Amino acid sequence: MAAPLLTVDDLLKQYDAGGDEPLTVLHDLALTVAEGEIVAIVGESGTGKSTLLHILGALDRPTAGTVRFEGTDLFAQSDEDLAAFRNRSIGFVFQFHHLLPEFTALENVAMPALIQHRSLDAVTPRARSLLELLGLSDREEHRPRMLSGGEKQRVAIARALMNEPALVLMDEPTGNLDARTAEPLHREIERLSGEMEQTFVLATHDPSLARIANRALRLERGSLHPLSVPDAISPASDPDPDDTAPER
Repeated sequence: MAAPLLTVDDLLKQYDAGGDEPLTVLHDLALTVAEGEIVAIVGESGTGKSTLLHILGALDRPTAGTVRFEGTDLFAQSDEDLAAFRNRSIGFVFQFHHLLPEFTALENVAMPALIQHRSLDAVTPRARSLLELLGLSDREEHRPRMLSGGEKQRVAIARALMNEPALVLMDEPTGNLDARTAEPLHREIERLSGEMEQTFVLATHDPSLARIANRALRLERGSLHPLSVPDAISPASDPDPDDTAPER
């Protein structure tokens, strides 16, 4: 049997809360993700879903524990090596799109490939095809200020897929999309997982997105607990309407 793509053991994440005791967000957390799998992570706002995704994507270091990607201990590496790893192997779609305001939609999508010193001419066909996939073929020359919130999020999704990463991490990727716009994205996630063994870890409150997952896990009290997919979304996991800050 092939080794898992991602393995997390005994993960601990604490923050200095300014008191005698640190704030513990994640503890004794274990997770294994197979290649080509879609894993949905649900939980109440503030439980640490974003913090977990940041660690899985090597954007933040854990307080203790290990994260192994294809058998390699990520946090035994230098910050420089981790930056190269993220560009090569991880696609990110987080709560905020983080588009570069001076670049067009097409250039924003192409940016992960341009960081690898590939030419814009060489990567434009893939960037253009991703924009078309997400219904933005008529927006490729628009800069972020000319796009709606939902359009900006779709550009961010296309950008995450640009380098064909081994793992795509998505934090509420359909939060700014209506049902009609979100449905093609759901189908594309399923297709990439099934046909190309693209791996996804999704943090979501969207029931229709959680239901396409192979597994659903609830993050509660710092640890992950398995759920049946139909029960993955419950009223307790609905987001606060004004909850726009990154979770910890």
